[in-house]
Amino acid sequence: MRPTMSETSSYLATGVAEAVTPYGADGSGAPHTKLSISLPSDLVAVIRQVSEQTGLTMSATIGACVRRTLALVEQERLDRALELDAEENLAWAGAHLPAAARLWESIEW
Repeated sequence: MRPTMSETSSYLATGVAEAVTPYGADGSGAPHTKLSISLPSDLVAVIRQVSEQTGLTMSATIGACVRRTLALVEQERLDRALELDAEENLAWAGAHLPAAARLWESIEW
């Protein structure tokens, strides 16, 4: 039996709530800007469910989602930089391996 749209939405809201809870507190003291946005109704329904589950306001929930997305983007950039650094380190090690092998051979133990 397939879950209903309501059940699917509830599962989604629970997953989002778990993912954004660490990003929900905005203790920065930064000024806030009020704005008016239009969102698809199904997205608003999920945000309302997340708000209810986390106890955050709709604004705080949307802010937490944005903060989490920004953190994920930054982490992906960092991960890619580390991958590139690892590739460069492997290339350097491979290029210097013959010289290192000769040095190891010349060491008297």
